[in-house]
Amino acid sequence: MKNSHLDRRTKYSLQVIRSALFELLETKELKNITVTDICRQADINRGTFYRYYDDVLDLFHRIELSIVDEACEIINQNCLEHFSVEKLISGSVNILTKNSDFTRMLAKNPVETLFLQGIISSFRPQLIETMLANIPDLAEEMSDLYFDFILGGTVNILLGWIKKDMVIPAEQMKTVSIQFINSVLNMKVLPQTARYPRRHNKNEMKNT
Repeated sequence: MKNSHLDRRTKYSLQVIRSALFELLETKELKNITVTDICRQADINRGTFYRYYDDVLDLFHRIELSIVDEACEIINQNCLEHFSVEKLISGSVNILTKNSDFTRMLAKNPVETLFLQGIISSFRPQLIETMLANIPDLAEEMSDLYFDFILGGTVNILLGWIKKDMVIPAEQMKTVSIQFINSVLNMKVLPQTARYPRRHNKNEMKNT
């Protein structure tokens, strides 16, 4: 009974600390929130906070990583037999809508978080494999650049949706994001033999 009581107390403490952070982020930026603010909001003492977290940023990233892990696990389960862009995006958007308190936090601190980058980057090998399979002329050494383009574009699309309070239906955002990635997968690559005209410097121009 004693252990179960401690488990319940721990769960309660973690929940009120998390809730306090989300509530404070409604009116303050992450960088301006202190441990004292969280303790006052959660009605706990500083010792309770430091039992679980090093500081506010540690709390933020622990929450972030737990949701990234959950998202990746769900997407992996759906992709056991065959990876697809559709499953990746659908899983990501579903996690965003499920964790609405965290999503509102993203809207106020988009630069502070690596949440979306973390999910998509976890599937970098599968996405690069998909790119190489769909873009015949894509050199392997160029695939990283294409991946970074997909990553940045998809993250910006979803962050834009979050910042507008997700008023656009989730299914529509899935379609838009999938269409963006597929447009990259359908791009034509310039032949590697193509060269840009060499620019003449001023000395060469004078000698001609």
